[in-house]
Amino acid sequence: MYLKSLKAIGFKSFADKTTLNFEPGITAVVGPNGCGKSNISDAIRWVLGEQSAKALRGGEMADVIFSGTEGAHGRKPTSMAEVSITLGDMDEENLKAAGVDLSFTEVTVTRRVFRDGGSEYFLNGASCRLRDIQQLFMGTGIGRNSYSIMAQGQITNIIKSKPSERRVVFEEAAGITKFKQQKKEALRKLDYTEQNLLRLEDTIREVKRQIGSLQRQAGKARRYQKIMDELRELETKLARHEFDAIDVELQEIRKESEHIRDKLENNSSGIIEEEVALKELRQTLTKLDRQISATQQRGLELKAEVERHENRIQYNEQRMEELDAQHADAETDIAGAQERRKQVDAELEGINQQLADSGYALDRAHQHVTEKRGIVETAESEINQRQTELHDTNNEATQLTQRLTSSRNELNALELQKQGNAARLEKLSAEKIQLEEERGKLETSLGEFERSVEDDSLHVETHRGTVEERQARLSVICTDLSDTEEDLDGLLQRQAEAKSRKDVLKQLIESKEGFSAGAQTVLTQFDSAIGSLADQIRVPDEHVRALEAALGANLQLVITEQSQSADQMLHRLAQGEQGRASIVALELLRQRGGAIPPADIPEGAVHALDIVETDDRIQPLLQTLLGRTLIVDSLETATRLWRMSPGRFDYVTRQGESLSQLGVYTGGQGEGKEHHSVLARRNQIDELEVQLNALGRQIDQSSRVKGQLLAEQTELQASLQNARDELSDREVAIATRKGEFKALQNSRQVLEQKIEAVVFEVQNLAEQEETSKGKSIELNVRIRQMEEKDHQIQESILGHETFIQEQRNHRETAQEELTEAKVALSKAEERESSLQDQKAPMEQQLAELQRTLERAQQTLSESSERKVQFESQNAESRREIERLRVGREATSEKAVELTQDRNKQAADAERREMELSDKRNSLTEMQERKGEIEVEVTQKQMKQEQLVDRIKEKYDLDLREVQGDVTTINITADGQTTTETVTTAESTAGTEVATDWDTVRTQVEEMQSKIESMGPVNLVAIDEYQEVEERFNFLNSQHEDLVNAKTELEEVIARIDKQSREMFAETFEKVRANFQKMFPDLFGGGRADLVLTEEEDVLEAGVEIVASPPGKKLHRIGLLSGGEQTMTAVALLFSLYQVKPSPFCVLDELDAPLDDANIERYVQKLKEFLAHSQFIVITHSKRTISAADVLYGVTMQERGVSRIVSVKFGSDNTETPERNGDLQTEEAPAAPKKDNEEVFLAK
Repeated sequence: MYLKSLKAIGFKSFADKTTLNFEPGITAVVGPNGCGKSNISDAIRWVLGEQSAKALRGGEMADVIFSGTEGAHGRKPTSMAEVSITLGDMDEENLKAAGVDLSFTEVTVTRRVFRDGGSEYFLNGASCRLRDIQQLFMGTGIGRNSYSIMAQGQITNIIKSKPSERRVVFEEAAGITKFKQQKKEALRKLDYTEQNLLRLEDTIREVKRQIGSLQRQAGKARRYQKIMDELRELETKLARHEFDAIDVELQEIRKESEHIRDKLENNSSGIIEEEVALKELRQTLTKLDRQISATQQRGLELKAEVERHENRIQYNEQRMEELDAQHADAETDIAGAQERRKQVDAELEGINQQLADSGYALDRAHQHVTEKRGIVETAESEINQRQTELHDTNNEATQLTQRLTSSRNELNALELQKQGNAARLEKLSAEKIQLEEERGKLETSLGEFERSVEDDSLHVETHRGTVEERQARLSVICTDLSDTEEDLDGLLQRQAEAKSRKDVLKQLIESKEGFSAGAQTVLTQFDSAIGSLADQIRVPDEHVRALEAALGANLQLVITEQSQSADQMLHRLAQGEQGRASIVALELLRQRGGAIPPADIPEGAVHALDIVETDDRIQPLLQTLLGRTLIVDSLETATRLWRMSPGRFDYVTRQGESLSQLGVYTGGQGEGKEHHSVLARRNQIDELEVQLNALGRQIDQSSRVKGQLLAEQTELQASLQNARDELSDREVAIATRKGEFKALQNSRQVLEQKIEAVVFEVQNLAEQEETSKGKSIELNVRIRQMEEKDHQIQESILGHETFIQEQRNHRETAQEELTEAKVALSKAEERESSLQDQKAPMEQQLAELQRTLERAQQTLSESSERKVQFESQNAESRREIERLRVGREATSEKAVELTQDRNKQAADAERREMELSDKRNSLTEMQERKGEIEVEVTQKQMKQEQLVDRIKEKYDLDLREVQGDVTTINITADGQTTTETVTTAESTAGTEVATDWDTVRTQVEEMQSKIESMGPVNLVAIDEYQEVEERFNFLNSQHEDLVNAKTELEEVIARIDKQSREMFAETFEKVRANFQKMFPDLFGGGRADLVLTEEEDVLEAGVEIVASPPGKKLHRIGLLSGGEQTMTAVALLFSLYQVKPSPFCVLDELDAPLDDANIERYVQKLKEFLAHSQFIVITHSKRTISAADVLYGVTMQERGVSRIVSVKFGSDNTETPERNGDLQTEEAPAAPKKDNEEVFLAK
C-alpha cells in the first residue's frame, strides 16, 4: 500500500482545487514560514478521521474551511472543505473489513465538512461511516493517532506524555488496535446483554407472580362455572313458583281497588262545585288587591313628585349662591389684571432703552479685539523663525549626546560586567556550597523515603479493614431492602385486588346489573331518564337490607321529569321487544302531592323516610312508597306493633324480613349478599375507597422506608467506593514513592553535573575580566573629545533661547491685552442677549393679562344670565308642589274605602276554605288507599317482571315458557339436588307433586352465598393463564439465549485479551531490541532502553523511555535537550518501523531542532526504509531536501491562498518544474541539482 495522491479544495489556505501526486521514495515539501506547508499534513490527518479541531490548530471544525481574504479583490469564504487521498495496492483484509469491493486495487477516501457543522465521508465515491474508514486502516500503522504522521509537536507529546498514553504507538505497531476495537464492541454488547438480562429477569419475576395469581383465579373461575350451572336450574324453577304465587295475590288486591273507585266517584262531584264558588270569590279578592295596590302606588308617585320639586328648588338656590361668588371673583381679577398691565408696560420701556446703549458698547469691543490680534501674530512669526534655527542646533546636540551616552553606557556596562562577574563568582562559590549541601540532604531524604513507604503500607492495611467493614454493613442493608420490597409487593397486591373489586362494583353499577332488561335499556338509551330510584337514594349499611325489603322491585323504578318521556320510553320498549320497565314521571307526582307522614311513630320503630338521603324532587315518590313503612329490630317487634295498630304500617327488619299491612310475612336471604344488592354497591365502593386510602398510606410508608434504605445503600456504596478509591490511592502512593525514590537518585546525579558546570563557569569569568580592561581605556579617550564639542554647541543654543524668550514675553503681553478685549466683547454680547431674554417674557405676560381680562368679563355676563334662569325655575316648582299635595289627599281616602271592602270578602273566603278542606281530607284518605293499592299492584307486577327479566338476563330463559309443566325438586341430605318434571296431563291424571320450596330457596341462597364468598371472579382468567404461561416459557428461553450470549462474549473478550497480550509483548521486545541498537547509531554512541511500568496486566502497562547520550549517565528522556529529545523520538519511530513499517509516513519539520550532523544521520535512516515505506517530508533543511526524489514548493502569490509548485528530479540529476492542476505557476529557470545545494523557488 502507498499514497498516490492528495486532493484538497477549500481546506484552510488551499482555496482552489489542489492536487499533489506522490510516488515511492522521498517527497519534500518546502516553502517560507506561513505559506501553508503544514496544512498538507493537517489535510492528511483530517481525512483519516481526526476529530479534534485543536489537533488541527483550530478552535472548532469549521475553522478548517477557507475563510476568505482581505483587500479590494479579496476572496469570499467557501461553504465547505473537502480532502481526498488515493491509496494503491490495498490489502484485501482491510478492504473486507471496511466493506469495500475486493476487485478494487485503489481506494479513494474523501471527507467533507460544511459551515453548519455537517460532515460526510466517502469510500470510492460511496457514502460511508467514520468507523468504516478507521477499520480500513486498522492495524496498518496509518491513522490520525498512529506513527504515520509525525510533527514537531507530536515529538513533544511523545516525550512529555504519560507512559500509559505512550503505549498507543506500540499497540499500532503490534497490530492490536483492531483487537481493541473488537474488544470495545464486545464489551458494549456485553453491557447491553447484561442490561437486557436485568430487564428480562424483572419481567420474568413479574410474569411468574402473574402466573401464580392467574392460576388461583382460573381454578376459582372453574368452580364458579360449576356452581352457576346448578344454580341456574334451581333458581329458574323457584322463580316460576314465585311468579304463580304473585298472580294469586294480585286477584285479591284488584277486588278491593274496584270498591274504593266507586266511593271516589260519588264524593268528587260535591267538592268540584265548592271549588268553583271558592275560585270566583278568590278572583274578586285578587281584583280588590290590585285596586288597593294601584291606589297606594299613585300616592307614592305623587309623594315622589313633591320631593323632586323640593330638591330642585334647593339645588337652584345653591347654584345661585355659587354664581354670586363667581361674580365677585371676576371683578377682583379684572382690577388686578389692569394694575399689573401698567407695571409691565413701564418695565418693557426701560429694557428697550438698555438695548440701545448695549449696541454701541458692542461695536467698540469688536474694534479693540482686532487691533490686539495683529500684534500677537507679528510676535508669533519672529518666534517661529528662531525656533527653526534652534531645532537644527538641538538635533546636532542630540546626536552628539547619543554618541556620548552610548560610549558612557558601554563604559558603565564594562564596569557593571566587572562588578557582575565578581558577584557571579561569589554566587557560584555559594552555589557550589549549596549544591554540596543539597547532595547531603538528598542522601538523608533517600533514607526517609524508605521509612515513609513502610508507614504507607500500614495505612493501606487500615483502609483495607474499613472497606471490609462497610461491605458487611452493605450486605445487611441489602437484606433489609429485600424484606421491605417483599412487604411492598404484598401491599401493592392487596391494593390491586381492592381496585379490581372496586372496578367490578363500578361496572355493575354502570351496567345496571340486577335490573330488568327493560329498565337497563331505558336507563342507558334515553337522556331524559334521570336514573333509577336506587341511583337517587343513599342508605346506611345497617339499613340496606331493610330498605331493599321495603322497596323491592321499586328500586328499579325509572325516574323521568315529563310524562311524555315515559310514553316515549314505553313505546320504544314495545317496538323493540326489549322487555318491560316501570317509569315514574315527577311532573305527575308534584300534581298529586306526596303522602303525609304519620306523626305518631310507635316506640321501638324508625320511620323509613328518616334514614334515606335524597334530593327534594324525589321526596314525594319516597313519601308515597315509604310513607307507612317502619324499620324495627326483629319480626317479634314488628308483630307486636302490628297488633297495636292492625293494617296501618308495613314493617321491615334490618335483616330484610318484612310484615305487610295485610299481615303477610316475608323473609329469608332474598337476593343474596350485599355485593348483589344495588343499594349496597355504592356503600361498598366507599368502604373500598377508605381501604385503598389506608393501603396507599401503608404503601407510601413502605416506599419511604425503601427510599431511606436505598439512600443509605447508595450513600454506603459511595462511601465504600471512596474507601476503595482511598485504598487504591494509598497503593498508588506507595508506587509513586518508589518512583520518587528513583527520581531522588537521578537528582543526585544531576547535582553532581551542576557542580561540574559551576567550576567551568568560574574559568570563563576570569578570561572575560582580562578582555574588559583594554576596552575601558579606549572608551575614556573617546568620551573626552565628545564632551569638548558638546560645550560649543550648548553656547549657540543659549543665544537662540534668549532671543526666543524675549519675543515670547512681548507676545504674552499682547496676548493678555487681547484676552481682556475678548472678555469685554463677551460681556457686551452677554448683556445684549440677557436684555433680549427679559423682553420676550414681558411681551408674553402682557398678552396673558389681556386674555385674563376678557375671560373675567365673560364670566360676569354668564353668571347674571344663569341666576335669572334659576329664579324662574324655583317659582314654577313651588306652584307644582301645591297642586300635587291636593291630589295626594284624595288618593289616600280612596285607598281606605277599598281596604275595608277587601277585608269583608276575605273573611267569607276563609270560611268556605275550611269547609272544603274537610271534604278534601275525606277524599284524600280514600285516594291514598287507592294509591297504596295501585302501588301494591305495581310492586307485584314489577316483582313478576323482575323475576322474568332476572331469569332472562341471567340465564337467557323466558320464565313464562315454563308454564304448563310442574317440577319436583328433591334435595338430598348432603345438599345434592335432583329435578323431576311432570307434564300438565300427568298432573291432571293424579301424579303427586311434592316440592319443599323453602328447602329449594335455602339451597339457592347457599349457592349464591358460595358465589358471593368467592368475591370478584375473573372468568377470562383461564385463557389468560394459558397465555401468560406460554409467555413465561418464551421468556425463559430468551433468558437462556442471553446467558449463552453473555458467556460467548466473555470468551471472545478473553481470547482477544490473550492474543493482544502475546502480540504486544512480542512487538514490545522487538521494538526494545531495535531501539537499543538504533539509539547509538543515531547518536554515535550512548545507550537507551524501553521499560514497562509495573502493572499486573501488560495491556494496562505504560512505556517509559530512558536514554543516555554519549558521555552522560542514563536518565529520563524529559531531562534531555530539545535536539536530543527529537533524535530519541526519531530512534523510537525507526525502531517501530523496523518491526512494522507504515506504508507511508508524513514528517512535518521533524528535523527542525537538529544540527547538520544529526540531520545527516536522520536522512540516512530514511533512505534505509525506502524499500518498505514512502516518506512525505515537510522541511527547511537543505540536507533533507537534497535527499528528496520529488520536491513540492508551497507559495502564497496571493495573500492568504496557497499554491503548489512541483519539481521532479530526473535521472540526469536535473530539476523539472511542473504545473499543479489548473494553477498557473512561474518558476525560476531549472538548473542541475548538486549535493547539499539549496533549492530556491521563485515567488
